[in-house]
Amino acid sequence: MRKKIIFLVMALMSLAYTSKAESVKINDFTVTQGETITVTLDFTNNREDLIAFSIDLTLPEGLTLVEAKATNRYAGEITVGQPDDNVYRICGLDANLAPITGSSGALLELTFKAYDIMRPGTYDASISNVEFITSTRQYVRPAGSSFVVTIESNGAALLGDATGDGLINMSDVTAVINYVLGRGPSPFVFINADVNQDGLINMSDVTSIINIILGR
Repeated sequence: MRKKIIFLVMALMSLAYTSKAESVKINDFTVTQGETITVTLDFTNNREDLIAFSIDLTLPEGLTLVEAKATNRYAGEITVGQPDDNVYRICGLDANLAPITGSSGALLELTFKAYDIMRPGTYDASISNVEFITSTRQYVRPAGSSFVVTIESNGAALLGDATGDGLINMSDVTAVINYVLGRGPSPFVFINADVNQDGLINMSDVTSIINIILGR
């Protein structure tokens, strides 16, 4: 009985050690509003018997995962689900139970799109619920990680959208009025607020935004 307990403890310690040794990460990246970018998810491992995996990505609103493809390190099929808003679950499974090859480098190529609704700035994103399965049906759970996404402006003006949220509504009217009164609203997109494009922000721009809202 004592030998069985010792063996079980050693097995659990071995699994815990392995879990710490594996790591996944996505490097920080920059993408322009309305454009797509392809980056890699890098995987470092010291096991040679990992045959399947599941990884969750939590992205800021407005950034979507368009496609996930395996690199030459993995021959399995990649599927993507969306269990929650802004959360993408990437799963890999090989029908032939072929393991992930190599000990480091890109495991997945991920294509993201940043929609115009995203305001320029930096956003936090994360990798979580990482789980790999071995050929002997052990579960290896590396720690999650985080990365930063920087959104750059595409330079296109949406006249009337003073708040930069991709919509033209009364919040834009309020923002321009506050700007005229010197209250320094934030966020505030000058190029969008200057509806008549005369280089000034004044009450004529407020009137113009109201006309846009009313469909005039």
